[in-house]
This record gives sequence, C-alpha cells and structure tokens, in this order.
Amino acid sequence: MKLRPAGRVVVIGSVNVDRILRCPVLPSPGETVLVTDATQGFGGKGANQAVAAARMGATTRLVAKVGADADGRAALDDLRGADVDTGAVLTDAAAPTGQAVVMVDPAGENSIVVVPGANTRLTAAEVTAALTAARLLPRDVVLTSGEVAEECIRATAAALPADGTLWLHNAAPAGPLPDTRSTGRRPLVVANALEACQLTGASTVTDAVRALADLTDGAVITLGGAGALVAADGRITELPAPAVTAVDTTGAGDVFCGALAAELARSTPLVEAAAVAVAAGAFAVTALGARGALPRPADI
Repeated sequence: MKLRPAGRVVVIGSVNVDRILRCPVLPSPGETVLVTDATQGFGGKGANQAVAAARMGATTRLVAKVGADADGRAALDDLRGADVDTGAVLTDAAAPTGQAVVMVDPAGENSIVVVPGANTRLTAAEVTAALTAARLLPRDVVLTSGEVAEECIRATAAALPADGTLWLHNAAPAGPLPDTRSTGRRPLVVANALEACQLTGASTVTDAVRALADLTDGAVITLGGAGALVAADGRITELPAPAVTAVDTTGAGDVFCGALAAELARSTPLVEAAAVAVAAGAFAVTALGARGALPRPADI
C-alpha cells in the first residue's frame, strides 16, 4: 500500500480488560459449559479502534476513562506500547476499569458480556475539553461508538470544527442514532447488518444501507465474511472479503473501524478506504482475542 500524507485519528471510546474463555460450545440459557482455555487480553471498542488505527500508520489519540487500579495501569501501558497517545485517557478512582468476558467457540463465534465500569463516567465536558485541546484540523478523523454515553457523542458533534474534520460513528452496540441536529453535523456511520436493520426498521440489508445513508452522511455496512456495502452519493458498492480461516471474530468490527478511520485520515476515497478496512477486518479474525491479529499496511 502507498501511504498518503495523513491527518490524525481521535477516538472517543471505551477501555476494557478482556477475560477470554474458549468454549466447546457457547452456552444456552440455563446451560453450564466447561471452558477449554482461559486467557486475558485488552479490549474496549475505543481502545481496539485506536490501536488498529495506529497499527495502520495513523497518528492516534484516545479520549477515554479507566479506573485507578492495576487493570487501568496495565491497559494504559498496553496502549502506549501500541503508539496510541493516552494524554486524554483520564483516571477515575471511584470506578473500576471496564471488563469484558468473551466466550469463543471452535468456529470463532463469540458471546460477550461487558461490565462498563469507569467507561460510564466519561462526561461531555471532558470530551469537549479533550477535543478543544486537540485543535482538530480538516484532515483529522474523529471516531465515536455506541459504547460511550449519548451526551459524549453530542459533545463530540458540537466540538467539531466546521471546516472539514470527518466524523465517523460506529453504531455498536445497536441503539438510536445520536440526535445531533442542533449541531448541524451528521456522521458517516458504520454498522453491521443486524444493527443497520435495527436502526432503520428495514427488512433487508440493501434497504437498510439506503435508509441509513439518508439519515447520515453515508453508511458502511459490514457483512462479516461476505465483506461490506458502502452507500454514499446515491450509489451502493459491494466489497467482497478475502477468504480466511476464522479463529475468533472478537474485535473484527473494531479493527474495521480503526483501519477505515486511518485510511480516511489519509484522504483515501470512501470506497477504497472501506476496501482496505474489509481486508483488515478479515485479517483480524485469524487469531484469538480482540487484538490477536492487527494488520499493518503491508499485510493488506
């Protein structure tokens, strides 16, 4: 890949410590399953996206909150080791660092339970202060997700300069799109097929991507192993995914978003940027854990 001159990626998101459990099957309600292996890693949508963007060569800053505990210190060390600027990651002594329990079956499918902890204590005022201090430029990309409070997302929209900084929003977990009409800003939205249908009430993915694009400044719908759909400027483009052997799908959507943000920060056209993100997401499922296989540009 030829790298273009780049802006920065600023991620507003969550930081978790992951407890990863390999299971022979994912448990059904009322069922007890004995795990075959248990490991610990690092996660949180914001942290995963920031690390993925940095690995793809973007200058990356994370705005988040952790607890004043051993998990928080370890998570910060891990982020710094991944070349993520943690100057805007705050520490809160009143709450523990977020945790996620990730159950993974032999096919790589997962079920995840999240204890948000300090992530829920990030405030709109703190987001505003962090974005003001960042002095956003037209080439920069700001990335949010549904794992932060809606007040923080509205604060993000209000803090964006009017001269071109791109706002990318990952609508996961699925929930109402943030109401930012008072700010005059609408995001480019990334969602998976289920989330897109839930957000729009559409019965098909094609209808969902059209409806979502009408509500936003464009939409990218991820389709797992089938690739992605991109809707922008009245056109829908299908992007196939490379065939890989899936080990663990945890975090693949976060890697997709981080890679997409990194490419958009290089002013890569949306469809081309999304094609890179599809390849990055496919690479991400080839190892265990949310950050077990993070691609560099040469891997794409």
